[in-house]
Amino acid sequence: MHEYREFGIKRIVVATDFSDASYGALSYARQLGRCFSAKVLVVHVIDMIRALQLDGMPTEPLPDRIDAAEDELQRIGSSLAFDGIRCSTAVRVGSIREVVSELIEERKADLLVIGTSGKGYRNGEGLGSVAEMLLRSITCPVLTVGRHVRQDAYEGTHQRIVLFPTDFSNTSRAALTYTACLTRHLAGQLLLLHVEPVHTRTHVSDRETGFQEFTRGIARPVITEYLTRSGDPAETIVKVSGEKHADFIVMGVHGSGSAGIASRERFAFDVIRLAKCPVFTISPGSRAEVFDHADTATARA
Repeated sequence: MHEYREFGIKRIVVATDFSDASYGALSYARQLGRCFSAKVLVVHVIDMIRALQLDGMPTEPLPDRIDAAEDELQRIGSSLAFDGIRCSTAVRVGSIREVVSELIEERKADLLVIGTSGKGYRNGEGLGSVAEMLLRSITCPVLTVGRHVRQDAYEGTHQRIVLFPTDFSNTSRAALTYTACLTRHLAGQLLLLHVEPVHTRTHVSDRETGFQEFTRGIARPVITEYLTRSGDPAETIVKVSGEKHADFIVMGVHGSGSAGIASRERFAFDVIRLAKCPVFTISPGSRAEVFDHADTATARA
């Protein structure tokens, strides 16, 4: 039995390794923290085992690394506080995955924000092993800021555009309510996109019926456009996000069964890797199951 709660992003965790990518992620956490009046926790994890695997024997003793990290986090915290963001910082020693997962559970975080091409990023094709590890294990929505994303893309006064790709699956449907609520709180516009295989010829009326069934119970004003394209799903989603100047992409991820999970993970990773805007990923079972008064009213009408 699921427990539904009113939508809100009250607690944000940002995992940083002080790379350029993680500062890009921090920029988005700053903006969302301001938008939702959320408290932001910035954490740096010193994973000694991982450092040994990647670089051999560390040149800096652990106490020196902790001191340097605390100094940088103090600077980050002061900058966030200057912008009116309620924030705290933490340095932890241990496994990155375990430490971040524990903090999210302890703080009951509503969102994890990470950059994708941090210091563990080795080849130009991958997403980054730390980002992939966190995306697979975290129990709340994740906002991933890829290496192609402009750090100032959220700044400005234009109306926000949120792109939601869907295959009309239950996984995708579970993420739609969250996406609609997020878009409404951002005072934005929501674009739904369905990507068909290249050789599929679906009749217009069938596509319209598919969208109608999929969006049943969602407040209509927030959804401003329904799009259908054909082609490679990841490449098409990224292309449409550029054409529509999307500020965010939101996706439901994971399928049923191990093969489905692996396939949907790789698909999500490809979108994140290629996109020029940040990507929210929503997993089944995550703390993203919410209700919104506007959607409730629509469903009863």
